[in-house]
Amino acid sequence: MESREYRKNKTTELFHNLDKVIYVFSGMNFWIDDNDIPKLVFNAYKRISKVINVAIVLFMMAEIGSFFTQNNLTEKQKYDRVFMPFAHIILYSFTLSLSHHKETVTEILFTLAVCLKEDFNDEETERVMLKRIRIYVSAFVVICLNALVFYGIEGLAQVLFSDGTFVTMITIWPEVHDQSLLAGVGRVGIYVLWWLWMLRVTTAFLIVLPVTISLSHQYMNLQVYFTSIAGIFDERISQSEKEEKFERALKLGVRLHATTIWCAQQVQRTCGNVFSGHIIVNIGVLVLLMSQFKNSDRALSHVLPIVATFASMLFSTGVIMLSAGDITVEAGNLPTAIFQSGWQNCTNQSSYRIRRLILIAMAQSQKPVIMKSCGVIELSYQSYLSIVNTSYSIFSVLY
Repeated sequence: MESREYRKNKTTELFHNLDKVIYVFSGMNFWIDDNDIPKLVFNAYKRISKVINVAIVLFMMAEIGSFFTQNNLTEKQKYDRVFMPFAHIILYSFTLSLSHHKETVTEILFTLAVCLKEDFNDEETERVMLKRIRIYVSAFVVICLNALVFYGIEGLAQVLFSDGTFVTMITIWPEVHDQSLLAGVGRVGIYVLWWLWMLRVTTAFLIVLPVTISLSHQYMNLQVYFTSIAGIFDERISQSEKEEKFERALKLGVRLHATTIWCAQQVQRTCGNVFSGHIIVNIGVLVLLMSQFKNSDRALSHVLPIVATFASMLFSTGVIMLSAGDITVEAGNLPTAIFQSGWQNCTNQSSYRIRRLILIAMAQSQKPVIMKSCGVIELSYQSYLSIVNTSYSIFSVLY
């Protein structure tokens, strides 16, 4: 990827730092430069990353193979064997999908961080956006990784207090009750591969969350812009100069809005699989986790992984749906901001041109901007509650 010259700002700095984390986790680079990594290190890590990807694929295949080799399982382990391979394959596909759309994702990030901020950037809106991205991303990573930590604690508790084995994942080998040294080393290796899988999957959300949050705040930025150009008519210049300046500013706003619409369309195209797959996994896993909790022996070491996984699924889905839903809300507020841009201060022939332009701009801004999952489910707070209720309803019917 060739680096491109651009004017740096706080948003580009954040995206640049996030991309460094993404590169360490996955070996992929979504920003427009090379993160100042020496070429020798870059090429070496790229080869290592390919080996890790192959190992992760084999790890998921080993999970599926456990249906044919693992027969002496506890109820909890049976539940894990059902929902883990299902969830892992779908979630890992997110990284493949974003990798396929890598160039488009890079262009979206560059447009949101650089192109749309060159002509107008409200510093307060940017400050709120950056704070929200940092909080959401940090909380997401911590909560999701907690699930793996608690599964490790459960496995360790089985070894220390129950004379069992360190079983975190059910794979084709080793057999769950095999206490040989080789089997123990194999289980530790499987746990490490699970962590590598999680880090790969996390990179997908390190892209989706900042993009959706940035897009919703770009609509807020446009609202500030359109309301601010009304101040042109308070300047100490002639009426004709005010009208000319206002017309130029209004045309710029329309262009910025058109670019923002393009970003929204590309986010739906590139992140749509992530939205859809995550909701499908959410419903299926929540139902299985509730069933698992109902039938578990309520021992703390058994309950913690279930609760941690349940919390991570609820939180991750909630954050994604609320961030995407904010795009719809902020885009819906844009027509009001355009109407309050001060167009009524124009006179004579200028008024006719401006009114036509305002009419076109408002008509375009009134078209709903909706991020969807599975092509039909609108991502919003109401949809999130519906999904949680649906999961519980399915559980109630089945159990």
